[in-house]
Amino acid sequence: MCLILFAVSPNDNDNLIVAANRDEQHQRPTLPADYWQANQDILGGIDLQAGGTWLGLTRGGRFAAVTNFAETPADPLPPRSRGALTSNFLQSDVEPQEYLKSVEQDADLYRGFNLILSSGGSTCYYSNRTKEMKVLSPGFYGLSNQLLDCDWPKVILAREELMSLSLSNFETEDLFSLLAHRGDRSDHSARFIVGENYGTSVSTVVRLTTQDHYFEERRFDQKGSRQDGRVFRQPAY
Repeated sequence: MCLILFAVSPNDNDNLIVAANRDEQHQRPTLPADYWQANQDILGGIDLQAGGTWLGLTRGGRFAAVTNFAETPADPLPPRSRGALTSNFLQSDVEPQEYLKSVEQDADLYRGFNLILSSGGSTCYYSNRTKEMKVLSPGFYGLSNQLLDCDWPKVILAREELMSLSLSNFETEDLFSLLAHRGDRSDHSARFIVGENYGTSVSTVVRLTTQDHYFEERRFDQKGSRQDGRVFRQPAY
C-alpha cells in the first residue's frame, strides 16, 4: 500500500513538498531515479515491467505521481499501464487540468488509479474511481490506495505530522523519518512495510521551492534495510 504525503504552497518559499513510499513486489524490475536516457528533462525511476514511472519530476518543475486503487482486479484486466499516465504528463507541456480532460476520456482503459499532477501553476488530483478532477488549494494532503485524504489511520496520522513539521524549520531527514514509521500492523498505522516478497522498496522526498528543486530517493531491501540513495538538486527556472 503506497503512501504519498504532500503540501501545496504551504508557505511563501515552498511550492510543493512531497514525501512518498512506493510499496511493491521486491522482484519487480526497476531502474533507480535518474535523468532518463530517452528524455534528459525527466527525473525519476522507471518501471521496467510495464514502463513509465510511479513518481517523476522535470527540470522545469512539472511533477507527477500515481498510486493504484485497492480493489479486486477486473477480468479481463484493462489494457493500459498506469505508469504511462505520469510519464506522458511529464513529457508534455500541457497544464494539469487540460491533461486530465484527455485522461478522463480513456479512464476505463486503466485499472483503478489516483493521479497527482503539478505544473508549478496548479496542482490537481484525479481518480478514475470517482472520475472527478480536483484543483487543490494550498494545504496538506495524504494519498494511499484509496481516495485522496481517506480515513485510513496511516493517512490521517501522517498528514497531521506533515502539518506539524511545516510549522518548524524542518530538514529533509524529518520527512524521511515520517515515512519510516513502521507502526503496528494491527492498527493499520504503518507507513513503511517490511515483507519478504512485498514491501516498501523506495522512499522519495521532493521539495520544489522558489529557489531550487530537490529530489532524493532511498531504496530498501526485503528486510527494510537501506541499500542506496540518490540526491538531485538544481536551481528553479
